[in-house]
Amino acid sequence: MPDSERPVLPPTRSEILAVTVLALAITLAACSDGGSGGSGPTASGVLYPTSGDPGVAEWQPVAPDRVVDECGLDPGLLAQVDARIGLPWAAVRYGKLCHEHYPGGAAQIDEPAENFSATKTLGAVVTGIAAWQTRDIARDGRKTGPIRAEDRADHWLDEFSFNPEARLEHVLAMIAHNEDLSYGKRSYDYDTIGTVQINRLNDVIETAIAQDAERLGGNLEEFTQRFLFGPLGMRTSRWSGGVPDKNFAFSWSSNLRDMARLGLLLLHGGTWSGERILGEDWVYAMTHPSFEDTNPAYGYLTWLNTLRNDDGTDRTFDCAPLAVNSEFPHGLSEAKDCGFADPANCAQEKDVGIWYATGLFGQYIIGHRALDLVLVVKDFDDVGSPGDLWDIFRPALVARDAEFAGNEAAFCEAYARGRYAPDLR
Repeated sequence: MPDSERPVLPPTRSEILAVTVLALAITLAACSDGGSGGSGPTASGVLYPTSGDPGVAEWQPVAPDRVVDECGLDPGLLAQVDARIGLPWAAVRYGKLCHEHYPGGAAQIDEPAENFSATKTLGAVVTGIAAWQTRDIARDGRKTGPIRAEDRADHWLDEFSFNPEARLEHVLAMIAHNEDLSYGKRSYDYDTIGTVQINRLNDVIETAIAQDAERLGGNLEEFTQRFLFGPLGMRTSRWSGGVPDKNFAFSWSSNLRDMARLGLLLLHGGTWSGERILGEDWVYAMTHPSFEDTNPAYGYLTWLNTLRNDDGTDRTFDCAPLAVNSEFPHGLSEAKDCGFADPANCAQEKDVGIWYATGLFGQYIIGHRALDLVLVVKDFDDVGSPGDLWDIFRPALVARDAEFAGNEAAFCEAYARGRYAPDLR
């Protein structure tokens, strides 16, 4: 494919370090632009894992002698992963904390640290929760009713700097800045510190929840504590230092386990301990391309496995299924197909593409829905990309796989083409 049509991939460390460090120096109270949400494309018929979660309790790691039976992972090969990457990381499978490693010892378990741009995925989740919690509020004029992705931004905002015709879905996909939002005329531009458009989601959410402040909270901090951090037991998480106005681009700090809880919520389609936290359609929109003509590697503030070339041999994640929509057109996209040329066409047997959150210096949350697996890591940048983490970890999974039992080539052939989803049966 021509260079102009190749998917935009996450900014490199060198590309965003300077602006992020500058933004971190700004007082948290000044991070006050804000918010939106909505319903994404239908997720009817999409399967999500139904394994459990830790609820609000502390996550108890699986005993090493139970890891094979309960997690389908090889303990010896997991130890090799520890030695190879030498960083805090964890694997959650079937809703269980199957393995975690802290080179600095147990004291690191409850040590929160900045997740940088992985905050963007957190922000998309909170926007989706606001959409879910306002779904039954009647709409009667501007600034009323539920949050919906198809809402015009000016339904919720009195003034803003991006395209006056923009919808919230354009904001969530980072394309609302375009002067022309028609198909083929718009382009994706990464909103590194949130000031171009995504921080305005804060204001959308606060306006929407003000319709029922007693139930939903008086500001976004109260809302997030009440409907996300509290129900998921995310005890170490702080967003924008706890101030009411949030920066959607960075400022979420947490430990590894809280990162894994957020990932597991998405992996399970928006449910936690039997309760729906955000809509399944919203999760689908987060984890599938929003606008194929702008960036097939991006959903709602979340990155996706995509192609780098036409024949499918070069992907963001090797040996992993692509994230492509099951139906076209969808949402506001207008795309008639996924946009990939033959032989790397859009057809996949199962809709199980990989999604991931990524932050500066290598803060990663990676979801493999077909395998009921979430991988999280801190400070991985010096080791490699999110795809490298999957490559390093994968032998520990394939070695104990019920069907492929150590045959990585056969596993990859099936899994990468979306034909293998053992944990969605």
